[in-house]
Amino acid sequence: MMRLELSKQWMQKANEKYLKGYYNSAIKLYSKIIVENAFNYEALFNRGMAYHDLGMYDAAVADFTKAIELKQDFSEAYKCRALSYYSLNENQKALQDYNVAVRLVS
Repeated sequence: MMRLELSKQWMQKANEKYLKGYYNSAIKLYSKIIVENAFNYEALFNRGMAYHDLGMYDAAVADFTKAIELKQDFSEAYKCRALSYYSLNENQKALQDYNVAVRLVS
């Protein structure tokens, strides 16, 4: 089986785990995808969401930041990173990211 097809299957399974609230299982699958392709900004973003939902805000910020580096106009990643920064009481960084997110969708 081609790696791309396998990666798509992992993404589908990871998303299913995430939606059911099995965040640790989802993180493991997203991580496998990222090991195969470090440029997969969607897997980084999704893993960041799972980290955020587990209260692992520093890890979430790291993943959102990598996703933004790979796709600089990724407004949703800025918005979610802002939420993680807010959860870390880093309000100035949160406000900056919210402003970027709003600007990108305007």
